Amino acid sequence: MRIGIDVGPLSGARTGVGAYTFQLLRALLEAGGHDYLGYSAGLRPPDLSGLPGLAGTRHLPLPTRALYKLWAALGRPRVDRLLGGADVCHGTNYFLPPTATARRVITVYDLAFLREPAWCSPKIVGPFSKGVRRFCHKADAVIACSHATRRDIVSLLDVAEEKVHVAHGAVGEGFQPRDRDESLAVLRDRFGMEAPFLLFVGTLEPRKNVTGLIEAFGKVRKDVPHSLVLVGPTGWNAAPILDALSRPELEGRVHRVGYVPRHADLAWFYSAADAFVFPSHYEGFGLPALEAMACGCPVITSNTSSLPEVCGEAARYVAPTNTRELAAALREVALSEKLRQRLSDRGQARARHFTWAACAEKTVEVYESLA
Repeated sequence: MRIGIDVGPLSGARTGVGAYTFQLLRALLEAGGHDYLGYSAGLRPPDLSGLPGLAGTRHLPLPTRALYKLWAALGRPRVDRLLGGADVCHGTNYFLPPTATARRVITVYDLAFLREPAWCSPKIVGPFSKGVRRFCHKADAVIACSHATRRDIVSLLDVAEEKVHVAHGAVGEGFQPRDRDESLAVLRDRFGMEAPFLLFVGTLEPRKNVTGLIEAFGKVRKDVPHSLVLVGPTGWNAAPILDALSRPELEGRVHRVGYVPRHADLAWFYSAADAFVFPSHYEGFGLPALEAMACGCPVITSNTSSLPEVCGEAARYVAPTNTRELAAALREVALSEKLRQRLSDRGQARARHFTWAACAEKTVEVYESLA
């Protein structure tokens, strides 16, 4: 089969969707058996390094939103014809492209913009809320990255259960335990950081509950010797987070690092941290939690959405809206080496259940069922 895949998410810094798309496509290429072609739009082409074996690519040098408007108004250009023919076309970023004859697949990572619009930028809520229901109904198959997201697709979008398939994500190469002393030395040299510290990785935005984390850390700052390290870019409506960070009593105890590429330095942070704290309100999959477990970092996370599905019995769970409960978990894990070791061992074992090869295998099953 010839399969067209939207590689647009591979432009710019790769966060969740970009990381998923890259790792899935690489696993598909490694598995072989079909021809894979990439299509994209944007003012700059995607970064396809690390993806040898693509049968072809087509990039349209116009803004993505302009192309989406063309597709919505005219149903042109049809992607399978742009690619010189395709049997299946896979929209990897919530948008289903028009095709002439190719069957269509769409991946949905989460429905936070429907579940709680206040967590997301209006630039996301408006277009995505309007489009995702229509696209999921028009698609020949829908792929969710977790059973929790699958349930949301069925209940919130009224999509038939048999049409929605689950292909769990995994972690990329390099996410494994690294020597702790070496990790600390690397972070000290590159970022000026010192141990011990608790770690958060994610975009600074309302959905991630960073203000709740900062408040909980403030409650325990006198009880633990740790600092709190925040790794990730600044997202939409981050002003309350930045305000919380400016509290005088937290000066010198909370450190912002900014965006760190997943394929480079991030594993040093997981390997050096005493615990990874991820009290997100809602996650379609929760890749950072899986990355932390793969690196042997103890995980404290929310008891909501997909996170229990991903972490199993390998995490210390809290209600994300309960800062007292979160503070208690921070204190408990930070001060108990025995508990940290138990969570680390369980996390590494749990992470081995998720592989990109399995994700690719499930995705190919969907393609072949349509063709």
